[in-house]
Amino acid sequence: MFEDYVHVEDFAWSADGTHVAVVTHRTPDIESQYLHGASISIIRILGKECKKICHLPRGVSCLTWSSSALFFLANNILDQDTSGLAVYSVDLLDEGLSFPRKLAFGKENCPTGLANLGSSVIASVEHGLLDQLRFLDCKILLSQPKRIIEFDARLNVRNEIVLVISQGDLNSPTEVFHSATPGEMLQLSDHGKKFADKGFGNCTFLECQTLDNKERLEGLFLTPVQLSGTDRKPMTQLPTIVLLHGGPYSRVTDSFDVWDPFHMMIPIFLKRGYGILIPNYRGGSGRGEHFASYGCGNLGMYDEPDIIAMVQHAITEGYADSDNLVAAGWSQGGHLAYLSSVRNGAHGFGWRFKGIIAGAGISDWDTLILASDLGYFQAQITGASPWTSDYDDLTGRSGSAIWEFKTAYGENRIPPMLILHGQNDQRTPVTQARGFKRAMDDAGLQCDFVTYPREGHYFTERKHIEDLMKRVLWFIEDALP
Repeated sequence: MFEDYVHVEDFAWSADGTHVAVVTHRTPDIESQYLHGASISIIRILGKECKKICHLPRGVSCLTWSSSALFFLANNILDQDTSGLAVYSVDLLDEGLSFPRKLAFGKENCPTGLANLGSSVIASVEHGLLDQLRFLDCKILLSQPKRIIEFDARLNVRNEIVLVISQGDLNSPTEVFHSATPGEMLQLSDHGKKFADKGFGNCTFLECQTLDNKERLEGLFLTPVQLSGTDRKPMTQLPTIVLLHGGPYSRVTDSFDVWDPFHMMIPIFLKRGYGILIPNYRGGSGRGEHFASYGCGNLGMYDEPDIIAMVQHAITEGYADSDNLVAAGWSQGGHLAYLSSVRNGAHGFGWRFKGIIAGAGISDWDTLILASDLGYFQAQITGASPWTSDYDDLTGRSGSAIWEFKTAYGENRIPPMLILHGQNDQRTPVTQARGFKRAMDDAGLQCDFVTYPREGHYFTERKHIEDLMKRVLWFIEDALP
């Protein structure tokens, strides 16, 4: 069927079931898409005939078959994974190889998924802090200030659109809903019934300018319900945990997040009376190609200052207590936690983090590129790789906290730290944490360092997650009495 053995990554059936479209990589290796790209082929089931119709320089996702075309998500700039996503199509009627055609989104927002609706296609779209379902002509079917986790769409016998979505919010775990009648959503599941009469907090969207005045930033402040005023703002400035999201191509809006251990703890933090600030920094999703492209080769230049800008805004607007701040981040957020530790207070606004928690984070990008299972992708974020850089090129040191450690220690910036890491992490090897711990020990600085056996980039064993949560709470309660 195929000339050579290939790895099938995704597939989509034609409406009549006679053909199947497949996305293939040359090998099953996780980095094959970065080295060899991805191909889209059509297989005729009865004759087992296979025709390659398209090849792309990187991976594709959400393959969807509608009428005479295939639709999928790919990078705005096809060979640049730091350019954000857009919707593309290829025409199945072309005789030879087709070139993908960009159809929608990616300029001011970011698509995240596709669903076939007969003769049309619906996309889920991050539009700032809104999650939307849109047709490819950009007509909005659904728009709401909370995250849509998954969705699907079909036409019923009356030719009406029926939606099924999964979503939650700050006070409600993720549930499944469907549109029983146009404009109304009926809840099908009840996973969060134990929380039905409990409110954890209020979610407020914040906006501010970047420190360089080039962009507008968005973020969330979560206020414990017991400390909220009539306007949903805190009645007084709160001791605040600044949660730094991963990615970097990601963004946080109102949701019941459990994708990393720190976000999983949000209800606990709120019950303990802490405010929570979640900045969405440059390089993230939801704002299109230009905003996402800041994440390429600019480590530490925009993302960390954006966090400072949002924290300062929360202080100025009366949300956060400038004397009681802790930062915590996982994965890319862990990288920003390390970076925040060595730059602590250098911004000149007069406040500092009293403690910082780094989970599965990056302390040095050159060594990460050499060891990570996604080294080629990490090199794109860094803007260079050790084997393509000149001897005196220091690009790889940009945003690497370990290279700023000596200066930070000399200026007495680094606060107490809690470092958490899985011993089997292939994405961000544990050596990233161990190296920073060595620097802290050598300088005689306070640092609690815990690794977890068998755990990868995200934890799966219940006892480990429970232990992590206890340690995080002990650390925060000690830093924010």
